[in-house]
Amino acid sequence: MKTIFPALARRCLPLLAAALPMSLAAQTPTVNLRFVSFPKSTDADPVELLLAEGQTIQIELPTNSISKAYKVPALSTWALGKSSTNAEGKSIFLPYGQTRSAGAGEQLILVVRKGHDDAAGLELTALKDGGDGFDGGKYLLLNASKVDVAGNIGTGKFTLEPGKHSVLAPNPTKTEAGRKYCFAKFYFRQDEEIQPFFSSTWRFNEEARSMVVFYHDPKTRQLAVHTIRSFAR
Repeated sequence: MKTIFPALARRCLPLLAAALPMSLAAQTPTVNLRFVSFPKSTDADPVELLLAEGQTIQIELPTNSISKAYKVPALSTWALGKSSTNAEGKSIFLPYGQTRSAGAGEQLILVVRKGHDDAAGLELTALKDGGDGFDGGKYLLLNASKVDVAGNIGTGKFTLEPGKHSVLAPNPTKTEAGRKYCFAKFYFRQDEEIQPFFSSTWRFNEEARSMVVFYHDPKTRQLAVHTIRSFAR
């Protein structure tokens, strides 16, 4: 009596082999990346995110808002740049900047331009996006300048050396007509002297998160502040 199992196995093996790569791909960890950049670039060429050797995707680097989410494989390092071709006709990747991954499933990449365009170089900082990282009612402070900065937002105080960042969760300093506000004042230190350079009163909302970036404007070389406000997802 002949068994049907060998024939059945021969028919099933190709199906299992075809399904295996899909199964492995489904198990590959992925990350949702979002981007925001400062200051605005004069370069209209797209920027690429390196995923693997010879593999990139184009991404947007908005200045006044956070980009859409890009679902990509989880990597230990994020690198931005541009694909090109060398003299031998081989495709190469020209890096503009890179940073270590924040090690979370949702990440926000802060991009600071060193010059007028992306090719002048990019400084990248990867942060956890939401959760116990940067969520509603908090202020993300990034010092992309060349001097120490300090100050207060509401009841929160901070001090940041160049290249450092922190997350502040202050309480508002006043309430008027049911609306909450935070008084903000910033200082910088140069040649051991402390000088104020910015003050304002900001509306406070427990559902909103704000980014505050200190940087030297490439055009004026003056210390500047760039803020972005968005609502927590």
